[in-house]
This record gives sequence, C-alpha cells and structure tokens, in this order.
Amino acid sequence: MRLDGNESPGWEETLEQYIKALQDHDYMEKRSKSIRDPFLATGEYAIDNYVLNCNTDKILADDARMKSTGSLSPWEFLKSHDPLQDYEPICGTRSDNIARTWYHGFKERVLLAAVGGAFLIGPMWLMVLQGGKYTGLITTTGFVAGFGILMAYFLNEGKDVLGSTAAYAAVLVVFVGTSAQSPGE
Repeated sequence: MRLDGNESPGWEETLEQYIKALQDHDYMEKRSKSIRDPFLATGEYAIDNYVLNCNTDKILADDARMKSTGSLSPWEFLKSHDPLQDYEPICGTRSDNIARTWYHGFKERVLLAAVGGAFLIGPMWLMVLQGGKYTGLITTTGFVAGFGILMAYFLNEGKDVLGSTAAYAAVLVVFVGTSAQSPGE
C-alpha cells in the first residue's frame, strides 16, 4: 500500500473488490457440491438448454472449432410444446427445497440415533450376556476404538473427536465398573 510513504490511490476499493470476489468464489464452490449446481448450465435440463440456445452467438455456434458434445445424462422433455411453460425451476421451488432438506436431515438424524443406540446398547448386551472382567474390558476397548474411528471420519475438529470419544468411553467404563461389582460387596 505504501511505496513512497503515501498510500496507493484506490486501495480500499481494490481490497473491497478482492474480498467480494473471495466471498463469491466461496459461495460458488459451496453450491457446486449441492445436488443441482446452479452455476453449471447443461443441455440435460430443458430450461438450461433453452437459455443456451437463445443466448449462443450465431458466429460462435458456426465456428468450426466449436464441437458439439453429447449429453451426459438423459434429456428432460417438456409436457407441452410451449417453450416457456412446464420448465422445472433450475434449483427447484422453495417449498420443495425446504421439504427435501428437512427429509434429508430427518433421515440423517434417524440414522445417527440408530448408530448411537447400537454403540451404547450393543456392548452392554454383550457384557451382560458373556460376563467376565476380560469380556468387559475387551468389549469396551473394541467399541471405544470403533467409535473413535467413526468420529474421526465424521468430525472435522480433533478436540471434538477427543471429547466425544472420551464421553463414550466414560459411559462404557461406568457400566463395566458397576457390572464387575458383585451384589454382596
């Protein structure tokens, strides 16, 4: 910013444009991982095909260097012959997106509840049915190791992996400790 003791003219605007470009890039990268990337125009979707055909420059279309490529997936067909009707919105409707997001989240929460229940109830059943100090210790060690690997796969932060694995190990250790004591002691 300072080359000769003075600030470069317009550096604030340049910095603002740079920050905006980074934000736009992050947004586009995030959206590119969604089911339907709104920044990718393909001929498979009728609305994309219509927009591309309407806005392709005739000179560009006739250029011999430009090659037509085949469709990666089946073409979408319209219900009527009117080019402005029956197009599916590019990213779906808001209510459909909300319903789809809720249902996807619901399935994920049910799966997590089932896995969490299996990780808690499974070793307890095994320790009660098999009994013995070594069975409890081996079961606890195996399930804590499996849980730790699963958390390392799904969580991004090391402290989250450590905390969740330690909490899970504490629950199993308490169960081993209470089941190892005989009623007469």
